[in-house]
Amino acid sequence: MEYEFYLDIFFLTNFYFTLLSLFLTAAYIDRRCTTVRLVLAAAIGSFWNSILVIYPLFSFRTELLITLGVVGCIMLIIIFPSIHKEGFLMLIRADGCLFLSSALISGCYSFTCQQFYLTTFEGLICTGLICMLLERLIRRMNISRKRIGDARYQVILSYKGKEKEFLAMADSGNHLCVPDSGKPVSLISYYDCKNFCEEVNEGFYIPYHAVGTEHGMLFALRFERMKIVKNGKLKIIESPVVAITKERLSVKGDFSMILPEAYIPEEL
Repeated sequence: MEYEFYLDIFFLTNFYFTLLSLFLTAAYIDRRCTTVRLVLAAAIGSFWNSILVIYPLFSFRTELLITLGVVGCIMLIIIFPSIHKEGFLMLIRADGCLFLSSALISGCYSFTCQQFYLTTFEGLICTGLICMLLERLIRRMNISRKRIGDARYQVILSYKGKEKEFLAMADSGNHLCVPDSGKPVSLISYYDCKNFCEEVNEGFYIPYHAVGTEHGMLFALRFERMKIVKNGKLKIIESPVVAITKERLSVKGDFSMILPEAYIPEEL
């Protein structure tokens, strides 16, 4: 039995799948890449796979090892020129994401073609659309993770002519608010208020409920102004309410204030 092999069609199809895999990998590791570098890397990967089809000089395992360990890293360095400077583990992680992306793209193509009886062209289009949706979803999840978990914000509180700077974390689980107005409440520690607002009499108490605690009361102050700064952008909140806790907010000391999620706009 003889088969006709069209090298140009194989190259273009493989180029398409490699392009989608690299596109998805960039989202996984939360990096941006230029179109020129993306196309160049995909072309190199497709060229290597074409060579292996025409001249199978190695065993399957050796070819797979070279493709993932060598060619994959070369493609990643082309797309992200500085990734190798971040350490060997970062490069290995990105290479692993590339492998998972390739497997996901191939599986998606096979599934859609077999389950929905699509032609080759229709399967390619459907796989590309699914890849774009996944990329948007992963990017959105990365933004949310940064905003609510890893990101830190410079916060400047103003109180009776004094100003103090805090390093704040946004917490999606912080639903503390003023009972009568529903205004969101931030948190700072008593230890970070020294020489700023530790001696006051005009505060009020806010009831709260936390995991492992039935109920409690937190002393709160209404400050004059709160400035939230991130990446050169500024958000100003007038008359913010801030509760003061007796415990330190961070054991590691990587933040000294907790902001409610409502105070962090998307652009920050």
